[in-house]
Amino acid sequence: MARITVRNLDDWVMQKLKERGAARGVSMEQEARDVLAAALGLPTSEGFDRSRLKFDDEAVDTDQRTD
Repeated sequence: MARITVRNLDDWVMQKLKERGAARGVSMEQEARDVLAAALGLPTSEGFDRSRLKFDDEAVDTDQRTD
C-alpha cells in the first residue's frame, strides 16, 4: 500500500476527521482514507456514509477557513 503525507492541514480538518471516525468506531486515518476514496468515486469501508459528504463550498464553515 502507498503512503501519503499531507502537510499544512488545518487543525479543524483533523478534528473533523477524528470526530467522524469516532462516531462510527474507526480511526481518523480510516476516515481520511474513506473520504479520499469517496471523493474519487471509489469503494469505501463498511459503514461509511457518503451522504454526509458535500464537495462544494457550502460544506465548509467559512469561519474556520484560514485562506
